[in-house]
Amino acid sequence: MKTKKFEEKKKVVSGKKVIGVDPGRDRHQIAVLSESGEQLGKSFSIPVSYEGYEDKLMKKLKLSIGEFDLSEVVFAVETSCNLWQTLCAWLSMKGYMVVMVSPLTTRSSRPLMGRDFSKTDPKDAYLVGLNAQRGHYDDYKIYQPHIKSMHHLSIVWSKLTKDRVKNLQRIGAFMQSWFPEYVKVFPTIGVDTSLYLLKNYFLPRHFDEAIILKELSAVRKVSGGNYGKEKLVALVEQSKNSIGMNDSGEEEETLRIILDGWLSEVKSINRQMKKVSAKLIELAKESDNFDILLSIKGVSDLSAARLIAECRDFEGISHYGQIEKFAGLNVRVSDSGRSNGARHINGIGNKRLNHLLNQMVSQVMRYVPEVANKYMRRQLKRPCYRKNLIASIPQFLKLIVALMREKRAYEFKEESLKDMMELKREYEKFSKNRKWHAIKFAA
Repeated sequence: MKTKKFEEKKKVVSGKKVIGVDPGRDRHQIAVLSESGEQLGKSFSIPVSYEGYEDKLMKKLKLSIGEFDLSEVVFAVETSCNLWQTLCAWLSMKGYMVVMVSPLTTRSSRPLMGRDFSKTDPKDAYLVGLNAQRGHYDDYKIYQPHIKSMHHLSIVWSKLTKDRVKNLQRIGAFMQSWFPEYVKVFPTIGVDTSLYLLKNYFLPRHFDEAIILKELSAVRKVSGGNYGKEKLVALVEQSKNSIGMNDSGEEEETLRIILDGWLSEVKSINRQMKKVSAKLIELAKESDNFDILLSIKGVSDLSAARLIAECRDFEGISHYGQIEKFAGLNVRVSDSGRSNGARHINGIGNKRLNHLLNQMVSQVMRYVPEVANKYMRRQLKRPCYRKNLIASIPQFLKLIVALMREKRAYEFKEESLKDMMELKREYEKFSKNRKWHAIKFAA
């Protein structure tokens, strides 16, 4: 158990009055604690407004603790949703020391007060201040403007992706009802060719022989040569014996309006995602870490930019375990006496970063020996795609942190490549007759 950093955080706030804040949408609840942890006076609330921050907050604090200097107090704010952001920014701008307390910490500490699980704003405000005094907090950091911009864009990208998936699922469910075979021909319904065809054709009777000659050149152009006559012929053949619901001629116009609405949503989202990704990559190029990440085969421009955005350009990161913990991918240990409990992934962390690391490692482990070898050894021992992929993430994080520490691009090592080739041959023999998720590794 490492307690050094924990003790250091306790020393930072020792000898200072701590002002605990439980933020709300309309009002913030505040409790003031003395240096010894006793509550000074009753807790009070202030409105979430300029008047509340500038006037009422200072007046009520002076009534509780009298005149004070900036160095005598610490504001501890619970990071509930995004309700804390305006207050933290305002206090930091005024020169106050601000620390952040996790809502999980507050929740865990509620029953410690008289074994009472009740939740009230005054109680939470007191607990926020008390937990900060005990060192259960994180520092409030102010990042450079381009790093903050990247982080905002990364959040927007994630939300746009969710909206896009939601609308594509609606289109898929729609086609499952009226032309189920279409989804078999285009399993990934969101590809450009599929969306192009759906603008004009969606019912089985729309896909007649004439469509092959009419749309062949357009399909080849939209798909970049990936699809051609074979796809159109497959759609025509499937439409002849479709099991989709029969529509009357009157329904077609209504169905067209419904489908057009979802297609326009997807088109609009795709357009916005292109703008966001272009700006995100442009900002990421200002970081020295961008080229280092791109030197690793399997890492795309967008993935590298998003990783830099979520890790705030890796400021203050000296060990791969910090990123692992931030993403909620660290192992939860449960040992007591002679018994060793099962190890589980913690799961409490940045879900965007968690998902991104899973995506990146699924590509990187096809080419990079340091990651591929770990994955294949685990697969040969106990096949389980998802678990072994997650277990390979620390290898990837170790690699990028080491490269950034040494400020150099990635280079293949002969020993690792030899091990990879040997493991690859063994892995291919092992997975040849198995019905499971087998990865195709680079030659």
